[in-house]
Amino acid sequence: MSANLPGMVTRKNYQRLLHVGSWTVFLILSVFIFSNFWPLNIAILKAVSNGSLFILVFYLNLSVLIPYFYTKKRYVLYIMASIGLFGVFTSLRIFFREYFFGLPSVVGMPERPLQSEFLIVSSFLFVFGISIFVKLIQNHVDSVERNREIIRQRDEAEFRMLKAQVNPHFLFNTLNNLYTLAYTGSEKTPGAIMSLSEIMRYLIYEAGAQLVPLEKEIRFLTNYVELEKLRIEDTSKVTFRIDQPSENSMIAPLVFIAFVENAFKHSNIDTDPEGFVQIFLSFGESEIYFTCENSMPTSTIPKKEGGTGLANARARLDLMYPGKAALRINSTNLVYSVTLKISI
Repeated sequence: MSANLPGMVTRKNYQRLLHVGSWTVFLILSVFIFSNFWPLNIAILKAVSNGSLFILVFYLNLSVLIPYFYTKKRYVLYIMASIGLFGVFTSLRIFFREYFFGLPSVVGMPERPLQSEFLIVSSFLFVFGISIFVKLIQNHVDSVERNREIIRQRDEAEFRMLKAQVNPHFLFNTLNNLYTLAYTGSEKTPGAIMSLSEIMRYLIYEAGAQLVPLEKEIRFLTNYVELEKLRIEDTSKVTFRIDQPSENSMIAPLVFIAFVENAFKHSNIDTDPEGFVQIFLSFGESEIYFTCENSMPTSTIPKKEGGTGLANARARLDLMYPGKAALRINSTNLVYSVTLKISI
């Protein structure tokens, strides 16, 4: 997991602030408690000296002993290092008690309150245990972040793969149609080239984003439908109706094109007198409603799920709108219909 991720940087800064704040509160409370037995200046010195030992124990165990010994299953070395740390901590605490704060003639302390070795040992075990607990929490959070990053990278890779499958298939069909128009010398060729130009511009400069303005996706669909209509004599067999979307609405690119492309491909609209394609796009307050229907020639065997293009479209919806896209496909001997609701 990259250390440069914005989320990770924010979490590290939050951890630092939490540590600094916690130790600051600890030192302030220590001064308050010690001031009941010593003058304020001595209480501050005692709080700082004890606090420094606690901080030493806490971070040595958190950042050195656990990562370098316990995590690497060097349990004997970890136990020995912990015992050594305990010895250093205890010796310094006794030294401060007996030879520094325990000399009232030197520091002006009226009298020293009773401090037992039990309190020294228990304070060490408390700080040592807290450091272990904090390390366990850090490991858990790191594991969660790492799993999220793995899932994110996997989803992005899968999304790029699906787009790579969609775009060549779409371009192949479009160029094939344009070739047919040019070969027959159709007057519709310039319009087809213009539509294709806008489509290519969208695919190259827009469709690589996670989200695009809804108006641009609509323009892309409009160009595609217009390109398909250029090869159809009776354009009344194509119904393409789109409501005005809300301003600043965003959508994942290329979520509809597979269904539209499939409709024109399987309707045989250019040769079947009864062929038709109907496309509707409307918008609620936070929903997008898409419907696409096409005729089913009698020679076509209905398929519930469709081919690779529709499978890719379904997979992309699952990636971009998990739990927010309701797709329903129905097929009869006469009509193939797709209805899609997306919550945005």
